[in-house]
Parts: sequence; structure tokens; C-alpha cells
Amino acid sequence: MVEFALVLPLLLIVLIGVVQFGLVHHAQNVASTAAQEGARLGAAEDGDPAVAEARTLDVLRSGLGGVGDGFGVSAFESEEWVTVSASGGYPLIIPWLGSQTISIDGEAKMRKEGFRSGP
Repeated sequence: MVEFALVLPLLLIVLIGVVQFGLVHHAQNVASTAAQEGARLGAAEDGDPAVAEARTLDVLRSGLGGVGDGFGVSAFESEEWVTVSASGGYPLIIPWLGSQTISIDGEAKMRKEGFRSGP
């Protein structure tokens, strides 16, 4: 019983670390997917950077809940490309670190759709 009491705090710390790693990994995947989805919509034939930003925020809110509202999203377009970036902070669940956040960034670049003459 004494061994269990000595090992339990270490096991709990490892368990919390694994859960936190999973949550941060999920948030990174959601940010990348949101940027890809926004860029895909912005690169469509009638696409617009404002529509791309709105779609990116929608996906962030769907995947991260209220945390997604705190992300900054920007979309840029050139003649051939649409680039969407999403960045924000994800809160840590580890209680003894206070209200720390970890930076999450996602970016996607898509070529615009449409007819292009010539080879």
C-alpha cells in the first residue's frame, strides 16, 4: 500500500501530461484543417478571402468550441494563390501552471480554380 501511495502522484502527472498532449495535438489538427477548408473555399472559382476567413472561423468553433473564438484568422489572395492563416492560444489543463496557453498555428495555401488558357 505504501508503494501505491508513492507511485500514484507520478502516475497522475504522467496521465495528465498524456491527456494534455492529446488535446494540444487535436487543437493543432483542427487549426490546420480549418485553414485548409478556408483556403479551399477561397480558391473556388467565385471565392473571396472574406468567405475563406468566415469558413475557417466556423471550423475552428466547431472543433474547439469557445476556444476557437480566440483565434485570429487572415486570408490573402494573389493572382494564382489563396493563403489562409489561423493562430491562437490553447489553454493548458495542468492546474499548477496557472492560466498558461500554448501557441497553435495553422496555414494553408491553395491554387485558385478557374480556366487558364495556354499550356
